[in-house]
Amino acid sequence: MKLNLVGTIVGTHGIKGEVKVKSDTSFARFTVGNTLYLKQGNNTKEIVINSHRVHKNMDLITFNNLKNINDVLEYVGSEIYVDVSDLDELEDDEYYYNDLIGLIAYTEEGKELGVIQDINEVPQGIILVLEKPDQTTALIPFVEEFIAEVNIEENKIIITPIEGLLWE
Repeated sequence: MKLNLVGTIVGTHGIKGEVKVKSDTSFARFTVGNTLYLKQGNNTKEIVINSHRVHKNMDLITFNNLKNINDVLEYVGSEIYVDVSDLDELEDDEYYYNDLIGLIAYTEEGKELGVIQDINEVPQGIILVLEKPDQTTALIPFVEEFIAEVNIEENKIIITPIEGLLWE
């Protein structure tokens, strides 16, 4: 089974077993009844979602019929995954975050710019975090003005930089 990261439990909410999840995907995976996987170190545990709601840009969930804060405290800091076989087929211009992380970025002329290390969601959209060869980072908006091509099979992303985007 291949797992894809969907979020991290960052805290508890209230005293009835609800946890706050920082989502790593814009595709909802926390539907009631969905089976997901919780990773703590080297251990993976199956969880079933009992409830889901959004509060202050955080996903709040309960799972495995846990109804007390003391039952969920141990899971704070754990990552939540979905089985890749449970993922929906995406449109041609849609990507899962895990598919973008690790891609090697190039200019349209073929110059290597670095590796996509992370993805940040901000109110204005999605930002790719590019680690350049000199270990500094650049933030690239994930919009068609800057992203010329994404090729998951070839592990590359073609970026059209404007002056100042990469601080060169």
